[in-house]
This record gives sequence, C-alpha cells and structure tokens, in this order.
Amino acid sequence: MRITIDPPRRSRGRTADTTRRELVARYHRSDLTQRAFCEQAGIPMSTLQWWLVKARREAAPVAPVTFTEVPLPVDDPVDRGVGAGWAVEIVIRSGMTLRFREPLAPTMLRFLVSRARC
Repeated sequence: MRITIDPPRRSRGRTADTTRRELVARYHRSDLTQRAFCEQAGIPMSTLQWWLVKARREAAPVAPVTFTEVPLPVDDPVDRGVGAGWAVEIVIRSGMTLRFREPLAPTMLRFLVSRARC
C-alpha cells in the first residue's frame, strides 16, 4: 500500500510596502527580463507586474479636483400648457404626451425615450 502526503499549501502572504518598493527598484536597476528577475527573486511574474502598475500609479501626479458651477437655464416665461403639477413632460412626434408628477431617474427616462419611437 502506497500513501502520498501532499505538502501543506503556502498561504498567500502580503509583502510589506517597503519590500515591494525595494524589489521594484531592484528590477528597474537590473538588466533582466521580468521572467528572469522573478525566477531570481522567487516571486510570481504576475506579482511583479501588479507591483509595477502600483508603482506607476504612485508616481503619477494627482490632479486636484475642481468643481465648476453649471447654471441651470432660466425658465421660459411662455406657458406651453404644462401645469405646475407636472415634473416631467415628454411630447413625442406622433403627438403622444407623457406626463409624470414625480421626477424620473435618468435610467427610467432613457428607457421610456428609447421605447417611445421618437
């Protein structure tokens, strides 16, 4: 009778940021391909590739977020027959009018307009 025992699986460990940065810097200084460097360092090639992506993202300058106020158009004083009770009115070329008392979500509005055969 033959019994084989599989070696215990290694858990996926995390590498400290300093170690990761050091290995990425070593890779950049080496003249090795990614495959050769990974074999030498004992890390999977996909890990090195992910670390290189992270290093590029960290090195990229972060543009500040700016906001611009967009004024809403001034209401047209001409009465087009829409009562104050309607939040949304859609008039289709065929003459059909859809009126809603409550505002519509953009996805619902897009769905209705696509189905209305404007």
